Amino acid sequence: MILQAICLSSFLLGGIASADSEGDAYQIGAGDSVSVQVFDETELSGAFSIGEDGFIDYPLLGRVNVAGKTAGGLDDTLTAALGERFVRDPQIQVTVTKFGSQPVQVLGAVKKPGLVHLEGRTTVLDVISKSGGVADGSVAEVRIQFKDQSKGAITVQIDDLVKNESANVVLSAGDVVHVSEGLVVYMSGQVAKPGAVSYNDGLTITQALTRAGGATRLAKTREAYILRGEQRISINVKKILKGKAADVTLRPDDQVVLSESVF
Repeated sequence: MILQAICLSSFLLGGIASADSEGDAYQIGAGDSVSVQVFDETELSGAFSIGEDGFIDYPLLGRVNVAGKTAGGLDDTLTAALGERFVRDPQIQVTVTKFGSQPVQVLGAVKKPGLVHLEGRTTVLDVISKSGGVADGSVAEVRIQFKDQSKGAITVQIDDLVKNESANVVLSAGDVVHVSEGLVVYMSGQVAKPGAVSYNDGLTITQALTRAGGATRLAKTREAYILRGEQRISINVKKILKGKAADVTLRPDDQVVLSESVF
């Protein structure tokens, strides 16, 4: 007979994967649940939760150790055991219906930090997506701490995860993904959207002002200033916007202040 084993694929790919796909490489463990369907044998079909010891209680066979098996591997085990004593040429399909045995931690600037359970082949972008995505546009980098100490830890720029397939590494149970808070500058006073705006290398006054929605009509653009630590740096935003003065490059944590005009 042709053995069949179907399990869920990764979140990124979606859908259902065949037995020879990467999704079938998922190793079943405690906390997972499986569906076993035996053709024409309803009493042998059903849903089974894997206990802490890695076993399921299966009709006729009793306790069956499934820990570490793939859906296809469990299919083979049950097919052999049932075919040997109970069912002639059993036709079986095994599906992983609940993933709960292989957690990774997602921390930092995501909307829903916490545990994410792997579902077959799962990448860094997959678990960030499952955590609700990054919390704001200022996120700059992601640090991955691997459980396998021989791999150590790596830091990846958030843009590289999208543009460079090799940077979007596949995770294993026990890995930790930390999404770093991004660098920012602060826009205050007479701007449309006061508060933090995302920083990038080479960020200028005009770019930061655009991200803050621009100056209000009450802004005293001739007498703006930057607070940088204990420094107060005067700037004439009006001249900069008209191209009559050089744009000013900002640093992380600078505070740009546009006061209100008295006229």
